[in-house]
Amino acid sequence: MKSKVDQKNFDVNFARRQFPFFKLDQSKQWSFFDNAGGTFACSSVVDKLTRFYQANKVQPYGDNALAAAAGEQMDTGRSVISELLGVPKETLTLGPSTTQNINTLSIACMAFLKMGDEIIVSEQDHEANIGAWERVAQKTGATLHFWRINAEDGELELAQFEKLLNKRTKIVCVTHSSNIIGTVNPIQEIIRLGHNFGAKVIIDGVSYAPHRWPDISSAEPDAYCFSTYKTFGTHLGIMYIAPDFMDQLAPQCHFFNIDNPWARLDAAGPDHALIAALSGIGDFFQTLYDHHFGYSDESLNHKASKVSSIMNQHELSLCKILIKALNQLPLRIIGKSSIKGREANISLISSTHSSSLLASLLAKKGIAAKNGHFYAYRVLKALGIDTNDGVLRLSFAHYNSEEDTMRLIDALTTIFR
Repeated sequence: MKSKVDQKNFDVNFARRQFPFFKLDQSKQWSFFDNAGGTFACSSVVDKLTRFYQANKVQPYGDNALAAAAGEQMDTGRSVISELLGVPKETLTLGPSTTQNINTLSIACMAFLKMGDEIIVSEQDHEANIGAWERVAQKTGATLHFWRINAEDGELELAQFEKLLNKRTKIVCVTHSSNIIGTVNPIQEIIRLGHNFGAKVIIDGVSYAPHRWPDISSAEPDAYCFSTYKTFGTHLGIMYIAPDFMDQLAPQCHFFNIDNPWARLDAAGPDHALIAALSGIGDFFQTLYDHHFGYSDESLNHKASKVSSIMNQHELSLCKILIKALNQLPLRIIGKSSIKGREANISLISSTHSSSLLASLLAKKGIAAKNGHFYAYRVLKALGIDTNDGVLRLSFAHYNSEEDTMRLIDALTTIFR
């Protein structure tokens, strides 16, 4: 049996060796803190993507060997994602992005939405999770209700959500964790409350999934969405749809694909190579699991969960160091000013420096970060933050090191010295 490392300590150096970027000389020049915008792709994904483009970039599922191999690789990509999530592959729609998936889903819901029905979205959400439902409400006559944030800290309060729920509520769509506030929302309670009124509850997990692998089976949402380009893979959106919810949705595919659940909401098939390369995410989690825990015949879903748990502990330990330093600087952290109950994703503003200037000054010191509203326009508006300049966002991934963190802290300290 292969020896395992100390499970209490995440081996960040081993993890970094799984990414082509960190093998480049260029990587030594930068500490990367824009992970919420998109993570680096791991080697196993890049290798599979390259292989597909080099050897099998043909129309898949044909009788010839090239087309057959392309189809097999795509099937493997789909199967591996279903194994990672622990759900049947028929429940998964693979689209070009989560934004597109949610938009397609909202249109599909027009099959049962009507005048007098109600939809709830949170003010904390990404615009993809608001605008789509706003447009559908306008077209169907349904009423769109906002679950408003606390204007002081941007948090959502369950009591406010409960006041919005009633027998006319048909759809609830809310973020698992905000890409600005960073708080992990109590989605199991949100789902339970929504289901008590017969509502379908849709969870946007884009910001959450990079930090903790989604546990769809336990949460039991009607739909769950996230993006693989933020979870070390290719640029795709993954959308789980519960079978009973899928039965209510208007198909958005070619009529001859209606009997294929995974194709019913496939309004425009994404790049075949991107699907094939998804199996590399499974290889990535398997490799990290073997390194940290040794051999096991447990499911890939279980392994991904255990690996993401120690990834998350590593990220939070670094983020805790950062937050302690930020609390000593003339900066306002948006949301919780401690690590408890949040993900390793920090948004902040300064009373003396614009967010764009901070991003520029950090870049000169080898810190890659960005400023803006990050498509969470409405939460910034509600908090009274300039939506043009936005916030400076500092987001961790498991491959960030303590050296990265101290480099970031030193850079910020120098700026405000």
